[in-house]
Amino acid sequence: MMTIVLGLAAACSYSLYGFGSQRLMRGVSWVTITVAMFATGLVMLLVPALLVDGLPFSRQSLGDLGLAAAGGLLYTAATAFFLLALRVGKLSLVTVLACLDGALAAAISIAMGERLSALAAAGLACAAVGGVLAAVERDRGGAENAGPRRWRLAAGAGLALLTSIAMAGVFVSYGAIDAFSPFTTVSVASIAGLAVMLPIAVAGRVLLPPRTQAAGVLGVSILDMLGFLAGSAALALGPVSVAAVLTAQTATLSTILGVALLRERPAWWQSVGIAATIAGVSVLAWAM
Repeated sequence: MMTIVLGLAAACSYSLYGFGSQRLMRGVSWVTITVAMFATGLVMLLVPALLVDGLPFSRQSLGDLGLAAAGGLLYTAATAFFLLALRVGKLSLVTVLACLDGALAAAISIAMGERLSALAAAGLACAAVGGVLAAVERDRGGAENAGPRRWRLAAGAGLALLTSIAMAGVFVSYGAIDAFSPFTTVSVASIAGLAVMLPIAVAGRVLLPPRTQAAGVLGVSILDMLGFLAGSAALALGPVSVAAVLTAQTATLSTILGVALLRERPAWWQSVGIAATIAGVSVLAWAM
């Protein structure tokens, strides 16, 4: 039960994070948002991590420390891909494609030993077909010519798919950690992310956000870290396949936000793809 609650809590946090980040990307660098996100994670979680786990430097925990750091680097890449995708693409399309990470993580965990039922296989297939439909759009140049119809990846779709691949690696890495709590997992990930992003932010002179955007950057940073913590806790309590796909319900909530608040209108086949992807990951979550 707690795996379900935490997975859905992560989905809510991530949906609001994506909604707020898309608006911020008009005037704030993705590097600034990423640094703020990891710094917020350390401020929020380092003390609880030390109280709960102490310093996790025993021989038994070294391997899990490596997994947490590797997951943090993957999360850094996923964050960069996602924010850059939001800058050019629709919230509904970008988030749905990024949320294929749940299906990818489920497939990886199944390949590592979890059994795949016929219904789960159908869910994976549905999500894959939906992802393809959502990712393509008509080439405007082709519509003006009498030649054959041409198609291309929708704006931000390629970056969103890279996000899903990186996040699938995060899910699998964190699902294998059992030496310490999610507080330490996220703290170690934040340290690893800052080690990469701080030099980039300083070199690009984008360490601090504009004063008028500071509150917004702090807000999305807190939402992202809350989602990260809830997702990590869900992975620690339940099977990777269940926790990952429940977190992927971010797609449903983000689609509602994109259509209702941002007035996004995907093409009909993209709408079918979005629906199929959401249905696929939902079926997969139920089947697993």
